[in-house]
Amino acid sequence: KKVQEKEEAVVSTQSTGEEQEGELEALESIFVTELEIVSRQPPIYVVTIPCEIKDVEVGKPPKEFTVGLRFRLPEEYPDVPPEIEFTEGGELDEDLQKSILIELKEFAEQEVGCVMIFTLVSELQDKVNKFSDSIYDKKVQEKEDKDKVPVFHGTIVTRQNFTEWQQAFILERNLKKVKVAQTDKLTGKQIFLAKGGNLEIGENLIGETEDVEVDESLFEEDELLDFSDSDED
Repeated sequence: KKVQEKEEAVVSTQSTGEEQEGELEALESIFVTELEIVSRQPPIYVVTIPCEIKDVEVGKPPKEFTVGLRFRLPEEYPDVPPEIEFTEGGELDEDLQKSILIELKEFAEQEVGCVMIFTLVSELQDKVNKFSDSIYDKKVQEKEDKDKVPVFHGTIVTRQNFTEWQQAFILERNLKKVKVAQTDKLTGKQIFLAKGGNLEIGENLIGETEDVEVDESLFEEDELLDFSDSDED
């Protein structure tokens, strides 16, 4: 009975070994550049798949990255699942890598009895594609939200144009305070306010023959005294 059990074990080992060799040949033909044979005894393979995330801007190239899985095949494989781990995660963060590994290992348990490396790589590719699509959709939504916000394109403020604006604003404000007579001639105070204190006034504002009324309150008391003294002299 013990001899029979040993013979069955040898046959089983030969069978699994043949399945592993047959699977490796298939993987080499499918993943020509993506497959790396780290070891043949025990069988250890690394499969690296190219991935990309599309850019939301038209004409810009997608963001490319790679994701790699390392498979270690036990002697009893495929009657037991392979050991799986990430060799590189690319754009996948650690939490997402852990989540994907859990799902792949659960999937491998369901595939026990069949060679499964290609199927596991395909599952990984599907999950990465979904991740890339979700990132792209998120960026599209962010861009749409940004485009909805109105952007004000005003004039760049410089010292020169600010000074010009300030002078024009003061002049306009003072002109609003002026009550122009029906003759369209200004009093001395009105002219003084309109010019913001600038006494260099054009003749057209004063009139040709009529005198200008001067409001003495615009001048300091000392100045009025000086004028009085001058008149007495």
